Parts: sequence; structure tokens; C-alpha cells
Amino acid sequence: MFGFHADDFTRLFDSKQRRRRERPVPGSTTQTLRALTDLGESVASGVHVIYASVRLYLCVTMEPRPEAVDAQAERDRRTAAGLFEVDRNWSAAEVNARWARRAVLTDGEDNVLEAAMSGARGMTDVGAKEVFFEFNALEAYPERMYLRSGETRVRIR
Repeated sequence: MFGFHADDFTRLFDSKQRRRRERPVPGSTTQTLRALTDLGESVASGVHVIYASVRLYLCVTMEPRPEAVDAQAERDRRTAAGLFEVDRNWSAAEVNARWARRAVLTDGEDNVLEAAMSGARGMTDVGAKEVFFEFNALEAYPERMYLRSGETRVRIR
């Protein structure tokens, strides 16, 4: 036999006992900003930020410029070499990705927030109209935060 007493089984399977031990998980907060910013080949129009307990999630709404999409579609057409149809949404996503791949999280003085960046994924997904990012959560966020790539930046806080 296992050598458990009835009290041990009660503690193991009693839902009230388990509920008392659970730690409360802090709720996440969200914020949406209008961020009309010229990024060169694209224009950012808004940012949706989710401050969760472990991660900081960003969705930047971006609209690529038509001439940048046309140039990318031509490059994609040459690469496809007639083997498949070139999708303009794919080309638009590639234009947005060029800016987003290099983006880092900075404070108001353009200092990189290393704690948020260290080991984080950064850009996680890109589409024709939005780009998604994931960073580490911070204990305290600076009053102003930006997503910076090269000389351009988008305010996220």
C-alpha cells in the first residue's frame, strides 16, 4: 500500500485547499494610441499595446506606400519567375517587415530598454496592414516609450 492517510488524500483532492494556494495573477491593461508617423516606405497610423504580467505585446497599424509596394511586387515577380502568381498583400507585408525587423524598444531619450529586449522575440508577425511585436514586461515603464528602427520611431507610450 502507499502509506497515505485519509487526511493526505483529502488535502490532495480538496478544491478549497488548492484554491487557497493559488497566487492571484495581475490583470493585463491595454492602451491604444494614434501614432501617425512617416516611416519611409510605410506610414504608421496607430499602436495597440497590451501590458501583461510577463510580456509587452504591440500591434502597430501600418500602411505601405503604393510606390514601395509596386517596387516590391516587381522584385517578387522576378523572383517568382512565372512559377507562381505574385500577391500584392505579400509584397505589402514585406515592405512593412523591412522597417519592423530592425525595430528596438527605447525610452524618451532613445536609450534601448535592454531588460525588455534581452531574449525577447521582437517582431513576431507581419501583415499587409499591421506588424506584431513581443517584448519582456518591465517592473516600471518609462513615461515615454518608442519603437525605433534607424532614424524613425513610433511612439507607443
